[in-house]
Amino acid sequence: MTASSYLAVAFCSLAFALALIFRRHRAAQLLAASTLAVTALSLPSHTGLAAERAFDAAVMFLPWCWLLALLVPEPPLRSRRMLAFTALLAIAVWLTVMAPVHVWDALQRLLPFGAMSWRPWRVALALNSVAVAVAALQWLSARRPLDAASAFALLLGAGGWLQLAGLDLRTWLLAGAAVQAVGVVYSSWRLAFLDALTGLPNRRALDETLARLSGDYALAMVDVDHFKQFNDKHGHDAGDRVLAAVARSLAQTRAAQAFRFGGEEFCLLFRRPELARSACEEARVAIEALRVVLPPKPVAGKSVRSAKSTAKPARRTAVQVTASIGVAQRGTARRAVEEVLKAADQCLYKAKDKGRNQVVAWT
Repeated sequence: MTASSYLAVAFCSLAFALALIFRRHRAAQLLAASTLAVTALSLPSHTGLAAERAFDAAVMFLPWCWLLALLVPEPPLRSRRMLAFTALLAIAVWLTVMAPVHVWDALQRLLPFGAMSWRPWRVALALNSVAVAVAALQWLSARRPLDAASAFALLLGAGGWLQLAGLDLRTWLLAGAAVQAVGVVYSSWRLAFLDALTGLPNRRALDETLARLSGDYALAMVDVDHFKQFNDKHGHDAGDRVLAAVARSLAQTRAAQAFRFGGEEFCLLFRRPELARSACEEARVAIEALRVVLPPKPVAGKSVRSAKSTAKPARRTAVQVTASIGVAQRGTARRAVEEVLKAADQCLYKAKDKGRNQVVAWT
């Protein structure tokens, strides 16, 4: 193989390894099939049956492997589903390399849909399009960035069947592998640094941000008042809605960057500390003005079906929440991040002791 062929195979293999390392097993399945196709398409034409049959093998096997990976629930690494998928890939490789000529000719008449009058690559394009649609629907239903990356990567794969821009199938598969690799890294970054419930940066992101800060700044600790009692009364689904609503409100705080600190606590970072006190008061008023609509409670002792058939439509309850806020600024007496956080936390407890739903700033 040429140097470019080695690089192509190495790049796809790296993308596949990234998906395995970050435990994105569906992406790993898609990339495994693409990597095998790129490897076969990279072989020089004189190296044997695998090189001669590379494009035909991609036409017959690749769209089916993609569809299977998308339609079956994402498997754990050590599972029968993953083992079965690996076995199918191994069978496809074995048939490409070892199948006698008459068997290979029979397979070409059978796959993808031998009974159709279309050319095989057109059938592969149709199956590829179905795979794109499935990945797009998965993204629309769950809004996972990796599903969007998979849909776009498969869309690029469709360009290979059409030879768009004069580029061959291998080049389009490489482009799709690059998109998949970016999707794997980005989705893993989101998992590490963004809170799944609220979408705000999490405590780890806050620590990383504070470690790189210099100069003066202010921190505000925000706590939703009486949240434990609220959870006990209304349930965790209602509590999650409240936290998500408070997070959306805090994300709009003037001159601040909002973080989910943990539990019902949030943190606001102000690069211009002189604005912190007034902005926190505005944030408190905005939270107090929120009306969070809670999900209807199920009727105890009744099944969901009987409750729907006999009970009146459940009336949704809108609740009001408040928050207490403590603010501290970095200054001559407090230089370390831990000291500023501790001072903001002390101010937060003072706000709670004074009756909650108020802002207390360190003076």
